[in-house]
Amino acid sequence: MLAVNLSERVWLASCPGCGGREFRPFVSVGPHPVVRCGDCGLGLTNPQPSDAELGAIYGPDYVLVENDPIGEAMVLRSKRATADHYLDLLAAAGVTPPGRLLEIGCGAGNFLRQAAQRGFDITGVEYSPFACERARTTLEGRGRVLHGEIGVLAAERDAYDVCVLCDVIEHVREPGAFLREIFRLLRPGGVLLVVTPSLDSWSARLLRSSWMEFKAEHLYYFAPATITRQLERAGFGGIALRRGTKKLCLDYIAAHFDKYPVAVVTPVLRLLRAITPASLSGHLFSVVASGLVAIARKPGAPT
Repeated sequence: MLAVNLSERVWLASCPGCGGREFRPFVSVGPHPVVRCGDCGLGLTNPQPSDAELGAIYGPDYVLVENDPIGEAMVLRSKRATADHYLDLLAAAGVTPPGRLLEIGCGAGNFLRQAAQRGFDITGVEYSPFACERARTTLEGRGRVLHGEIGVLAAERDAYDVCVLCDVIEHVREPGAFLREIFRLLRPGGVLLVVTPSLDSWSARLLRSSWMEFKAEHLYYFAPATITRQLERAGFGGIALRRGTKKLCLDYIAAHFDKYPVAVVTPVLRLLRAITPASLSGHLFSVVASGLVAIARKPGAPT
C-alpha cells in the first residue's frame, strides 16, 4: 500500500476557472474532498492527490481490459466504434483527412488507429509508459506515440490541424495552461475536440455522490458553462457543445462498474450480464450517460 504524505498533496487557493476563492463542499471521493467554486460552479478535488498517488493509480492495469480474448475484443469494439463516432463529429465540423491529428492521452491507441485508417497523419502523447507500449502495438508502426506530457511537443508550433482530448482534461493539474498550449500547437483554423464527464449529465444528477465519474484521478469536474469558459479564456472560438455519446454494450458497462463499483448499480449489472444471452450482451448501442463533447476552433484561416 502506498504511504501517503499529506504535505505532498496540491492545495488550490483559487479557482482555475475564474479566480474565485470561495469553495463549497460537494462530495468526497474516498479521502479526497471535491468542492465547487462558489462563483463559476467548477468542480475540483482540493487538495489534489500527490504525484506519487497519481502514479500509483496510472499503473499497468489502468486501461480497462478483460483477461480473456473475448473480453478484450469487446473492449476494442466499443473503443473503436466510439472513436468512429467522434471522427464523424469532426467530419461534420469540416475536419477531414488528409491532415495532422494529435491525440493527447491516447491510451491504448484505438482512436489513433481509427483516425489513421481514415487517412490522418497521427501523433499520440501518453503519460503512462504501459499504455504507450499498447498504443504502439495497436498502431503497428503507423504515426508516432510519444511518452510524457504535452511538454514533449514544446518545439512544435502551428503544427496540427486537429487535437483530440478524450477523457483527459479532467486529469490535468492546470487545465487553463494545458488548453493554451494546445492552442499554440494548432494551426490557425485548427479544431479541438474535448470529451469530458459533465456535472450537468443525467447520470450525475441521478447518482449524485455515487456518480461513477467521481474518481481520485479526476482533478476537475466540468459542465457546459465551465468548459466553455476555459476554452474561451484559452483563445478558442466557435464553440459547439453536445451531450456525449459512446458506443457501449452490456458486457463493457458491467466490466466498468466492476472496476469502479457503485452501490446497487454494480450488483444489478452483474445480474443482468449473467442472465443476458451473449448475442445480446455484446451488442453495441449508443449511450448518452455522463459526458459532454465540445468542439472549438482556433481563430484564423487554415494554412
